[in-house]
Amino acid sequence: MIELPILPRLAGFTHEDRAAKGLRVFADGAEPEIAVQFTAPEMVSMHRAQLLHAPRGGGKTVLAQMLAEALNAARQGDPSQLPEALCRPVVRNPEGQVLPQVWEAGLPLPILSEPGQGGKALSRAATAGEPVLLILDGLEAEADPSALVQEAMAWLSETPDGRLLVLCESGALEEIRLHPDLRAHALLPLLKPERRAALAGSGLADPCAETWVQPGLWALSLAQGRPLDLADAARLDVTDAWLQESRDAAALAGLPADEIAARTVADRARWGGPLRLLVAERGADVKLAAALAETGSLPLLLAAADLTPSDDETAPGMATALARAIAEGGAAPSLRRRAGEALARLGDPRPLEALVAVPAGDYEMGGELHPNSAPAHCVTLPAFRIGVYPVTCGAYLRFIEETGRAWRTANGRLPERASHPATDLTWHDARAYCDWVTLLWRAEGRIGPQDTVRLPMEREWEAAARGLSGLTYPWGEDWAAERANDEETGFNDICTVGLFPEGASPVGCLDMAGQVWEWCTTLWGDDMATPSYRFPWACDGREALDAPPSVRRVLRGGCFSSGRVKANGIYRGSLEPNGFWRGNGFRVVVV
Repeated sequence: MIELPILPRLAGFTHEDRAAKGLRVFADGAEPEIAVQFTAPEMVSMHRAQLLHAPRGGGKTVLAQMLAEALNAARQGDPSQLPEALCRPVVRNPEGQVLPQVWEAGLPLPILSEPGQGGKALSRAATAGEPVLLILDGLEAEADPSALVQEAMAWLSETPDGRLLVLCESGALEEIRLHPDLRAHALLPLLKPERRAALAGSGLADPCAETWVQPGLWALSLAQGRPLDLADAARLDVTDAWLQESRDAAALAGLPADEIAARTVADRARWGGPLRLLVAERGADVKLAAALAETGSLPLLLAAADLTPSDDETAPGMATALARAIAEGGAAPSLRRRAGEALARLGDPRPLEALVAVPAGDYEMGGELHPNSAPAHCVTLPAFRIGVYPVTCGAYLRFIEETGRAWRTANGRLPERASHPATDLTWHDARAYCDWVTLLWRAEGRIGPQDTVRLPMEREWEAAARGLSGLTYPWGEDWAAERANDEETGFNDICTVGLFPEGASPVGCLDMAGQVWEWCTTLWGDDMATPSYRFPWACDGREALDAPPSVRRVLRGGCFSSGRVKANGIYRGSLEPNGFWRGNGFRVVVV
């Protein structure tokens, strides 16, 4: 096998994600900045607890070994010199942009576990007596991965100078419950400019034309002198352990549908990964889908959904089963996320434009969570109705297609994202949708001839999120994991609406913490840091819809990259009305 350096590696986290949560304003006609990825070492440097995941052959173990070697070499030399491998310039995106790395984690002692031996490495870290970087490789091979994560995080909480890196196979990660303070990001495949730089001076040509290629597959392609896919690689006479999953998938492919389902149920650890590969290769197989769906297991129901064409007669039943599983809650977040995408592709049967009533009454508003939200006070509101969910891509796409309005979105038109919140929208876009849907819903008889659809005023949004008892979070006073798509969930992206029914607000609204920042009609002021229109709420012109574009409008609820301080019913955010981002959307009010 040809040995080539593949450290550093890029991670699925960008400079935009870190900077200002992406809430930026773009001039008319301007394009968003090109994404600049962080490297895997930089993610370890930024976060004391970091999980990186990739599929089989994704280079996780090699990354762990090279990171440990780089730190050990530096520790044996001049301690004032940081490892060159952790600081050298690296390609950051398909456009070939190169930036130096930033490593700010010093020179901790790396303690690297073998897959399945995390407990032994954790014991060594607990008695090291110096700053440690604990690297737990192959989390999926542990007897109880979720328990090991909790133990490692408990060690970290008691070790102020400790750091933790966990590496896991992406598919297996779906069913592992993580600690809310463990940041999870994807380890990206090798980028074409990255591969070109690695080959410089070697005399070798890159056999792969794709922009991204997994390291294991690329190394085998180099050795063979031709591009390979997984099936080709699995047929080679090589001993690479990561290929066993592909070989097991080939073994499954020769079995009857009932036997595939029975074998996977009996030994999920062995056959779950091969089944995922088999499903990806087959694309459509209604008979196998029926056998998998009958098992009652959500992971196998998802496999069944992936095997079901959206135009097949069984698709509505499959979608109904997925919707029922989502409504029951309780599944690991990554499983919910994939269920939501499958649901959208098959035809989401849920009433995504449903409204709930918010009764008239006195509502607590504001609090001491942040100076911009203080002081706590009460407001009196008449009854109104508000969307159960944020407006979805599917609903917004209908508006775009009928009106011809521009929508600068990278992926909002994809079928699997039809039930995601519509994002990349300015305040003016959201208001235009409200005007359009007012006429549509009147014509359809969904609202009365005098009813109007609009954005919520800030005090209406907060009443719907907190209820008459003025809860801090939609679900209660205490933060709870797995009740919102927020920073701790680790998606770093929006997801299908309604995936966290445990996080419903008192009136029944979903996704009011995390997911997307939601536009309100209310004005904030010109200064991003301090609102001109402060609390307590007053009738002082803050609902003037004709304010100039320099005046920021209020955003509420936080988004997928927000922590618990912002993903709640109290914190106030803002953005210029011409600003847009993949993390801000809206829901509607009917009055």
